[in-house]
Amino acid sequence: MKDERVTKEKILDAATTLFADKGFDGTKVQEIADAAGVNKAMLYYYFKSKDDLLMAVIGRFIEGIRDSIPQHFAVTADTARSIENFLDFYIGYLARNRAFVRLMAWELLSGQHLDTIARDHIIPTFGLMREKIIQAISERAIRRVSPEHTIFSVVGMNIFYIVASPLFTLILGDDPLTPEMIEKRKQAVADLVMNGLIPEELRHPAREKADS
Repeated sequence: MKDERVTKEKILDAATTLFADKGFDGTKVQEIADAAGVNKAMLYYYFKSKDDLLMAVIGRFIEGIRDSIPQHFAVTADTARSIENFLDFYIGYLARNRAFVRLMAWELLSGQHLDTIARDHIIPTFGLMREKIIQAISERAIRRVSPEHTIFSVVGMNIFYIVASPLFTLILGDDPLTPEMIEKRKQAVADLVMNGLIPEELRHPAREKADS
């Protein structure tokens, strides 16, 4: 069982890299098998088609976000800290999985699998995040904001940062995805989001003190 799990993970890792670099249509199953060090028959043992493999790649990533929401985005006595913790996780997660971010850029442009991706992965995760925001609003832990547009804004400001990193390298003269730059990005996003969401009297002072 352990060997099977390792083989499956190798296939998923290889597929993630190739789909990110070449897109779904530009990637051949044989290329994935070669990169994973398996034959095509073995690949098809785990995944019945290239489409099935793509959905498994996407599902593996999205599950990491969905599973983190109850842990990092819980409405507690310190909701501000919970939100900050989730933002910190989310930005770091995208930075560690930047190949997936590029893969999703391909999929958004092609639209080929968008219905399935949305139905099976994005909409359930979106619904869970929306539920947490509505709960926080009802408990007056955050201002009365649009849950939908809050999610769109957080996703957009972080996904774009990863996708546009080659352009930002030219603008900054430095790699925006170094650990130091990612930490700066985390702080910038947290400051922006927290000042927009949390009523002034409930804002967590930790970051402000760290800067002073």
